[in-house]
Amino acid sequence: MDSKRAALLRCEKISKRFKGVQALKDVDFSIYPGVVHGLVGENGAGKSTLMKIISGVYSLDQGRIVLADSPVSISNTEQALKRGIVTIYQEINLIETMTVAENIYLNNEPTYKPTGLIRKKDIRENVLSLLSRYDIDADPDSPVSSLPNDVKKVVQIIKAVSRDAKVLLMDEPTSSLTKVEEKRVLQLIRSLAESGVGIVFISHYFSEIFEVCDLITVLRDGKVVGTVETEQTTMPEVVKMMIGRTIDETGFRKESFKTEQQVFSVRKMNVKRKLKDISFSLNKGEVLGITGLIGSGCAELAKAIFGSVDIKRESGDFAINGKQIKIKHPENAVANRIALITDDRINEGLLPKLPLYENICLPTLKKFKNRMNLLNKSEMVRRSKEYVKLLDIKTPTVMTSAESLSGGNQQKVLLAKWLETEPLVFVMNEPTIGVDVGTKYEIRKLIKKIASDGVSILLITSELEELEKLCDRVLVMFRGQIVKE
Repeated sequence: MDSKRAALLRCEKISKRFKGVQALKDVDFSIYPGVVHGLVGENGAGKSTLMKIISGVYSLDQGRIVLADSPVSISNTEQALKRGIVTIYQEINLIETMTVAENIYLNNEPTYKPTGLIRKKDIRENVLSLLSRYDIDADPDSPVSSLPNDVKKVVQIIKAVSRDAKVLLMDEPTSSLTKVEEKRVLQLIRSLAESGVGIVFISHYFSEIFEVCDLITVLRDGKVVGTVETEQTTMPEVVKMMIGRTIDETGFRKESFKTEQQVFSVRKMNVKRKLKDISFSLNKGEVLGITGLIGSGCAELAKAIFGSVDIKRESGDFAINGKQIKIKHPENAVANRIALITDDRINEGLLPKLPLYENICLPTLKKFKNRMNLLNKSEMVRRSKEYVKLLDIKTPTVMTSAESLSGGNQQKVLLAKWLETEPLVFVMNEPTIGVDVGTKYEIRKLIKKIASDGVSILLITSELEELEKLCDRVLVMFRGQIVKE
């Protein structure tokens, strides 16, 4: 990259503190026209905090933002938008019932003066021009609800472009997309950069970072470790900058803890239009992998085993240690020592507003009651502190709310919550989703440790690396059926 290129936006000595936690410390960060600048770091390193300061969600404590060589104050998102700073979050933020064109120009509609009537013809022509410029095959008059996920994400990005974005902040923009869908979004990002937009790209997937980024800045514990040109570095070097050490996963497949003792079995399970004739068994200490494309039924399988209320099982028998059991509700699953980590920790796994210690102890509250049937809070706190130490959960205290933790630490809280139930069978649906490379390594090590303790694990994952390194067997699902072992 041309080192003399002038920055569109510079962050100079940015610092931010939350309730005694130093989120950012003296951060220098620049965004250049036509450059995709990757921002990486472990969960809690400060990536999202920096983006929220640039976009006006958070105020800064110290430092300044310089836009086009002039210091600016950005105290809210509206001010950021007016200055051409637009943020794309991982969640698709569109109105499903509105058309593509209506979504793109929502709250930014051109109008006739003095009547204030919306110039619908101009909107449609502008949208057609934008879609054509970036080679996007979408009908401006189609409702967003009719679009596949990758096109929805593309529409979200085009919406930013329609606002004359000079700086585009992208936080996990390919989250929840398939590999094919991801490729389309990455191609659009490169096209936008070539048109002169300055882009900040946050992703936990290093393949994306190295494919699309020109520069990479690494944050660790709220500080900039360094900025490197992508062509001049390697993935192991960036990982070492992130976590302060190299990662060696070569030993993961050296031993299996599977025994001959069958612990859990499923026979002829059916869920209308979701699952068909699902049968398999799971031995003590075994890690059984299950994989398939989005919509293949993997997530529904996990929920059906756990008795989730939104999955209505039509038939199927479960057995633990040869004894048939009934699971009609999650309470039945917990009573039979079956645990579940869902792929949506915020909406299905944790109670975000509650403190960490209550989340950890929630499924096992009975064991924390005293003789007067009152909860022993001090014992709950003590037990939670043990998990904080065991799993290296980064939190100020166990009184901290789950929602204030980083994604990786939230995932560790979820693991602690179910480890406290002492499960015989542990169903894990995408246990490393949305976590950084260091936390991913720690969780994978923990999965092997849990298996070594004799727990039977059903590991549902879309990551081939996890299937290869962690699993004794792998089942492949397609259209609600197991099609291959």
